[in-house]
Amino acid sequence: MLALRHTLVLAPVPGPWLVDTLAVLLDVAEGTRAEAGRLLLPDGREVPDARLAEGRHLRPGAVYEGTQEETADTVRITVEEWNRRRTLRLAAAVEAPDGAFTVRGALHRPDRPRRFEAEGSARTADAWPALSRVRGRVRLLCGDWWAAGAGRTVRTAPLRASVECGAARAELLAVPRPHGTDGAWAVTVTVRVRGRRLFRPVAAVALRLGRRRLRRFLADALDGFAERWNTEVPALVAMGPDDVRREVLAAGR
Repeated sequence: MLALRHTLVLAPVPGPWLVDTLAVLLDVAEGTRAEAGRLLLPDGREVPDARLAEGRHLRPGAVYEGTQEETADTVRITVEEWNRRRTLRLAAAVEAPDGAFTVRGALHRPDRPRRFEAEGSARTADAWPALSRVRGRVRLLCGDWWAAGAGRTVRTAPLRASVECGAARAELLAVPRPHGTDGAWAVTVTVRVRGRRLFRPVAAVALRLGRRRLRRFLADALDGFAERWNTEVPALVAMGPDDVRREVLAAGR
């Protein structure tokens, strides 16, 4: 097994900002309407490259389809539950020329986010069979994340994720804490990688021989993520609800 612990300094996302932004996104979604399969924004403009293929708009069983012309990817999104006070539950399936993936996600208590969880799988063409099929899941305890980010003690890591294929399994835990005086988060990330099933002895040798290089790769990947986050997130959280609404509606043009 290979273990890595790495700390990132991230610009914070204030809890109230997230609540307000989710409310705007849900308001816009619920302000759309479907006419003969077309999706129309609140101002009457049609949502491009998307249509209601089955069911009633934003009701359980509603299916939306779209195609990306540049990549020929087809996307199919199914509403499994839509209740702003309880749970939003969606499933998505993407078919691409070189593979496919599916994901199911749920946000509990969307008006005051409590927990987000998702699981999915991916299939890649022309890959070694032991690596061609990947499954993963993630869980974020929203209240615990912001509590830990404010310096309060939590019982478990607020963010947990895992990814596995035929040959190996990786687990990730993340715990924030306050950093400095500007509200930033120092997020301690722990990653563990191990072999699976018949590949365990081979993976153990490979991880031992490549331990230093893999640790460096993982650390660089996490640092790259932090750099992108700290470049993009501050501009996002500086936007008020009206700004977010304008950006969302402008994206539909």
